[in-house]
Amino acid sequence: MKKLTFFTLLLSFFTFSDIPVEDFYKFDEFFDISISPEGGYFAAKQRLVGEKRNGLVIINRKTMKPINIIYFDENWYVNDYYWLSEERIAIRKGKHFGGLKAPYSTGFFWAVNIDGSKGKMIQGDLSKSRTSRVMRDDVGYSYFEVVDLLADDPKHILLAVYNKDFPDIYRVNVYNGKKKKVMTSPAERGSVYLDSDGVIRAAFGENKNNENVFLYRFSEEDEWENHGTFPYGEGVIKPIAFLIDSNKLYVECSVEDPIPGICIYNPETYSLELIYRNERVEPDAYGIFPSKLNVEDDEVKTELVAARFEDGKPQVVWFNKKNPFGKKLRALQKAFPDYRVSFGSMTSDMKEAIVYVRSDVDPGGYYLFNMESNQLSELGLDRRPWIKSSDMVKAEPISFKARDGLEIHGYLHRPKGKKENLPMVVYVHGGPHGVRDYWTHDSEAQYLANRGYAVLQINYRGSGGYGQEFLKKGFLHWGDKMQDDLTDGVQWAVEEGIADKERLCIYGASYGGYASMMSAARYPDLYKCAIGYVGVYDVASFTSIGNIPNYRAGASYLSTVIPDDPEIRRAFSPSEQASKIKAAVFLIHGREDRQAHFRNYQIMTKKFDQIGKPYKGMVKDGEGHGFYDRENKYELAREIVTFLNEHIGS
Repeated sequence: MKKLTFFTLLLSFFTFSDIPVEDFYKFDEFFDISISPEGGYFAAKQRLVGEKRNGLVIINRKTMKPINIIYFDENWYVNDYYWLSEERIAIRKGKHFGGLKAPYSTGFFWAVNIDGSKGKMIQGDLSKSRTSRVMRDDVGYSYFEVVDLLADDPKHILLAVYNKDFPDIYRVNVYNGKKKKVMTSPAERGSVYLDSDGVIRAAFGENKNNENVFLYRFSEEDEWENHGTFPYGEGVIKPIAFLIDSNKLYVECSVEDPIPGICIYNPETYSLELIYRNERVEPDAYGIFPSKLNVEDDEVKTELVAARFEDGKPQVVWFNKKNPFGKKLRALQKAFPDYRVSFGSMTSDMKEAIVYVRSDVDPGGYYLFNMESNQLSELGLDRRPWIKSSDMVKAEPISFKARDGLEIHGYLHRPKGKKENLPMVVYVHGGPHGVRDYWTHDSEAQYLANRGYAVLQINYRGSGGYGQEFLKKGFLHWGDKMQDDLTDGVQWAVEEGIADKERLCIYGASYGGYASMMSAARYPDLYKCAIGYVGVYDVASFTSIGNIPNYRAGASYLSTVIPDDPEIRRAFSPSEQASKIKAAVFLIHGREDRQAHFRNYQIMTKKFDQIGKPYKGMVKDGEGHGFYDRENKYELAREIVTFLNEHIGS
């Protein structure tokens, strides 16, 4: 019997510990791969080993060998990029500021030929006085947005520049950076939409009351009209794209139903024609394609062909199955069952496209697809080629009823070969509002499952993707009903025989960190351990310090979702409920965190010190809202598993 036990332990160790921690958290090898307009080159972002920057690799299509790596001085990196022509590319620059580990997007836009010549800053100013102005790490925005690449004019693009509340739209020369102002957007901090003639005729953004607004005009000469004002959490009419040669638009519509659907909006009659609405989830992505493969045909029209809905596993609804691009995509989907399949960039003649495939067990890879021959070629540029899908575990869609009857959905990862009576980690997503968990490759969940733990992810009330009513059910209930949803999910897993009720831990980042401490206080006998990563622990501090309350829309958001009553705020603060927590605690924070300000960690640990409760802590200098430095990330992952093994391991 002892020999059998020894053998079992060895087998368990081999099964759950044979994949190095680095394999789960290393940066992607290649990412954001695209094809040039005429199809002669590929571009891919690639990290430069051992350096605080990445580069943009330009690959010759015929030889599949790099011809150039475009990169900047140390501390600068390639954020995103756009093909301007066959010879020229534009790159949004990012930067590591001071001692911060994570880089931030900036308002610097650099255009350069693919051989590295004729580089020019076409947006932004590198002078010291401008550097601080173009960095919007406070609110997560950059100072410009690409509105349109103007395919018929390779020398110019349209940019929306956010130097003030209402963005200015400029026509920018991509060789010399000269700008001509086209207009000022009528909507604050939002986006503009072009009709099929390239005229900006719709806008969606904010007003001074932090409400969403939808504005429209019938021509370039007409005045802007307000076609809708929508308070946060209420239904909206949000543009997707104009119909070809029409005043009408495809829109997301939720003014007549709490779950957003897809409609055609007629601005002449202010009316909506419903195309499709899922009974449970919102549309997540759209397939808008030309009506014919020959894009030079005068009769070619752009049409909404499909939309994806994330109800458990992703589902695609087809509105026009005769569309040739839709037919190609459905054929590719059959070639990759149980995968997400999507077109990436295409050549300007639409004859070749990058195809990106990924799943819950596969981080994804890139292929080249020929629309005429239907030939699919692997590019050999996988995001994470060291990951073997056979070593990963499935993300199982799950659902259960909360105590008040509300249907809640989520995902379950179980260790390979294990189904029942498992030590389980409730892995809580952040946000909380507007964010949700998806059926995808989740490195964190895969790592914990590989180490022998079931991982339960729950889209609790207030999460995004399930409609306005579901979203609003979480408002003002951070510390009670949203926590109860997590607990009801745990009870479901226990009753189903999946989880061992004596081996439960809760873990999350940001709001997930808040939920870990709050659930441990609200249900002190349920969890053996709780892990808070860059979490919010004191409501009074969170609503007064950091980059959210110091931004107008952020302050408005907090007043909408967090109660004003001081007593409720104290009841909803884990720091004020610290004496109720029986679970072993591990708190992790970046000292430079300005979102869930580092003050939260200080308040929570001080409270534990005052009541004499032991806890494990980890603080890293230079890190913000989540660890970026890979060595810090590896260390954290190892320490989390050590902590779990100590408190709920077998």
